[in-house]
Amino acid sequence: MAGEYCSVGRFHRVGVQILRRATGRFQAKGHGREGMVEQAQVERLQELIREEDREALLEMFRDLHPADAAERLAALRRPREVARCIEILGIPHSMNVFEFVPFEIQKETLNHLPRPLLVELISVMSPDDRADLVEELDEQFQDRLLSLLMQAERQNILKLITYPEGTAGAYMTTGYALLHADLPIRVALDQLRLQAPKKETIYYSYVVDHARHLIGFVSLRELIMGRPDARVEEVMNKKVISVRADEDIENVAKTMTRYDFLAIPVVDAEDRLLGIITYDDIYDVMTEEATEDMYFLANLDADEKISTALPRSVKLRVPWLLVNLCTALLAAYTVSRFSHTISQFIVLASLMPVVAGLGGNAGTQALTVVVRALALGEIKVKRNWPVLIKQIGVGFFSGLVCGMVMAAIAYLWYGNLWLSLILWMAMTANMIIAGFFGAMVPITLRKLKLDPALGSSVFVTMATDVGGFFTFLGLASIFLHYILGQ
Repeated sequence: MAGEYCSVGRFHRVGVQILRRATGRFQAKGHGREGMVEQAQVERLQELIREEDREALLEMFRDLHPADAAERLAALRRPREVARCIEILGIPHSMNVFEFVPFEIQKETLNHLPRPLLVELISVMSPDDRADLVEELDEQFQDRLLSLLMQAERQNILKLITYPEGTAGAYMTTGYALLHADLPIRVALDQLRLQAPKKETIYYSYVVDHARHLIGFVSLRELIMGRPDARVEEVMNKKVISVRADEDIENVAKTMTRYDFLAIPVVDAEDRLLGIITYDDIYDVMTEEATEDMYFLANLDADEKISTALPRSVKLRVPWLLVNLCTALLAAYTVSRFSHTISQFIVLASLMPVVAGLGGNAGTQALTVVVRALALGEIKVKRNWPVLIKQIGVGFFSGLVCGMVMAAIAYLWYGNLWLSLILWMAMTANMIIAGFFGAMVPITLRKLKLDPALGSSVFVTMATDVGGFFTFLGLASIFLHYILGQ
């Protein structure tokens, strides 16, 4: 199977790639085992930097994972000190640590590095990380940095940053191992030894013809176990699963997850190899998408962080709150149309929130399930009727059960059978509305080429509030004579 050919196993993938990012980069951002660096450690680090004590700095970082070392550097909060520490340690000893430093601090640090050190640092970075960093710099500093690089490196960066955001090309790296099919395995291994120091991964080598068309791949294991005089084409696998450079990165993530790939090749329209996307980059994509969906479901802008300045946080939140205000006014207007009914039987006012609130929760449940299914590609947008019918069915039966429980409570509370029956019917009806809109809103947004989580909760809450108030108060108005009679 393709997954067996292109994967080095679930244990290795989790152990090397996800752990590297999850326990590495996240720790560098303050989510490590200790949660934060102790002030005494920061002060000690600052002291060593001032004294330019290289041996003590090396001793401090020697037993630390690069992510933990980066966490201490990030705790300095002054890019000038970070740059000075890198300068004292030297690039060979600080490169692995610098890659785990938060992105914003990386950008600021570059401004404080001496020119020779800056060139050396950028030159040894992996191609994709280097392109991402350069792309985020302001235009003046970007031009300055590019002018310091060799022509081949400069062209490589310019090529990578021209791919549209969100495509496979924007996330790929050119640091892959490359072999030709007609090479003897003995020669191929020699070439891999030369390529290895500058490549992101050599577990798999990609085999191309002399026009760089991707024709296969071969694992390091197969090369080691093969006969030295055999040719690469004899041991390579021709069942290559690749992606186009213009393909959406979310689709790439689904493909890599489905086949359990460590890396996947990226090709152009003529199947020429352009680069590869590794699982650590896809893990970042999935984390970003999950965070974005979580923010959208809460009607928040994905740009807001816990450290965002107060005025900007207000600016990012207020637009959605105003949209929510409009939907709340619609619900209030619905209630106002039944003010005469409420005035004749005031108990209705105390039960309205129960109908609307439970419907809102049911709508959120349906919404969450459907948004997740859309994100994972479990729902085909053109065939969504089974999803709608199921969510409506779940709402109907959930409404029957919850409505029956609430009807019994209302009867014990007020001793009014007609009120209990109306409450039961209204809750069942609102649960059906919740299931329908909880599924229909994200599916409709996906059909409109929008993120299915974008503002979904606002519209679903509006539907359950308006629907709940209308059905409950409407039924109460129709059967008011019977309610008052009891």
